[in-house]
Formats: sequence, C-alpha cells, structure tokens
Amino acid sequence: MEKLIITVAPTGSVPRKKDTPYVPVTPHEIAETAYLCEQEGASIIHVHCRDENENPTSDYDVFKETVSKIRKRTHLLVMVSTSGVAGKSDDKRVEPLKTKPDMASLTTGSLNFAGRRPSIVYVNTWETITFLAKKMSEANIKPEIEAFDVGFIRQGIKLIEQGLVKEPAHFQLVMGVDGGIPASPENLLHMCHQLPEGSTFSVASVGRWQLSIIAMAIILGGHVRVGLEDNIYYRKGELTPNEDFVARVRRLAEELQREIATPKEVRKILGL
Repeated sequence: MEKLIITVAPTGSVPRKKDTPYVPVTPHEIAETAYLCEQEGASIIHVHCRDENENPTSDYDVFKETVSKIRKRTHLLVMVSTSGVAGKSDDKRVEPLKTKPDMASLTTGSLNFAGRRPSIVYVNTWETITFLAKKMSEANIKPEIEAFDVGFIRQGIKLIEQGLVKEPAHFQLVMGVDGGIPASPENLLHMCHQLPEGSTFSVASVGRWQLSIIAMAIILGGHVRVGLEDNIYYRKGELTPNEDFVARVRRLAEELQREIATPKEVRKILGL
C-alpha cells in the first residue's frame, strides 16, 4: 500500500476568528501553521487566502505573499484554491495560479451550500471548468479534482478523456457538505468505485464525520485531508489548531501500520 499523503486545509473560506481563534488568516499566520503541520506529518497545504476583513480573496498579491512565506518556512507541496467563492470571474479565479504552485483545486460541478446563511450557490459551468483545467495544464500545475458528489467524478473523467487533465489523475472526495454527498461508509465506497483506473484519491469529510471517514480512507489505501476548512472541532465543543488534526491522523496511521509520505515521496506518488 502507498504511503499516506496528509493534506492540511488550514483556512478555507468559512471559519473566522470569531468562530475559532486558531484559524490562520494572514500570510504570516498561514505560513506558521504550515510549518507546524509539516512537523506533524503533513506534506501538502491547500491554500485559501483572506483579505484584511477576513473575507475570501483570490488576489494575486495576497497569494504571492502567502505562498512565498510557506516556501521559505517549509518543504510542503503548495496547492492553491481556485474557488468561485473567493474569485467571482474566471480571470480572478486563475490569479493564484500565477504563484506557480505545485497543484491547484479544480471543482468539476456546481453546488448549493445550503447549510450557510445566507446560502451560496457555488457555480462551476463547464466553460469555467475547462478554462481552469487548460490554464493548469499550460502552467504544468497538477489539478486536484474536487468531487462533492458522484457526478463530479464523471465530469473529471470527461476532462481526462478530452486531454485536459493528464493521467494519473488525482481526486479529492469531499463528503458531508450540506448540498453534496452525505458522509457515510457506503457513499465513500460508492465514490471509490467510480474512480478511473490508475488514479489516486484523497478524502475530506466535514464536521463530526471527519474522523471515521478519514480512518476508512486510510484503510482503503486512499489519502486524507484535515484542517479547519473542514472541521473546527477536535471533539464536541473543543476547538483546536490545525496541527492537532494532522497529529491525530499521523497517530491513527501509525496504529494502522500505514507509513506517512514525505513531500519528496508525494511527488512520486502523484506523478509530479
């Protein structure tokens, strides 16, 4: 079985300091978190950025400063977000790619974030998806296909078939988001069965299902993502920093006798 890749998603678009004091929002805070998470076994950081008011942003200058600080502090592979929550236009959404990251997120469908108030429609038209995929391919940036439901996997396969995503493709199965596929062992198995042969996959699960779903992902031979983007509670009512979530995954993997991949080993596993 491949060594385990641990991705940390420390910031996301949702949690703010009022929700948890541990969420890093400035470039310095994100870089410091990256360092602490690397010490606990993380090998990839999934980067979202915020403006001075803690709102999500795709601004190039903010991403440039953040990515630069991460690279000065760590050996982590950097994956930037191309979220439509932060950058509304296609041109704004590709700005983080100018920082020359190793990877970038590529969501292959639209979604109702029904659990948020006010609710948000996360729109990803086929034109936007192919535009982002082409930009990543031209810059030799590996996309992580973000699949919030089974149909997103099918759209990812279309990108592979059209030559817009190079094989081996890498999928992120995001479970438990209100509006996406519910987090359950049955649904995780079903999603895994839809993946194209030869691809790799990671699993992220939000909220209280996070621990059980990532444990299952480790057993299945997949990889995992944790961090305050997906869950701010270590256990019910207990807030904790990102590095504690990473450390828990490392301990769990050690008990299951699954070795942790270093950033150098990740490049080989993902075909970078």
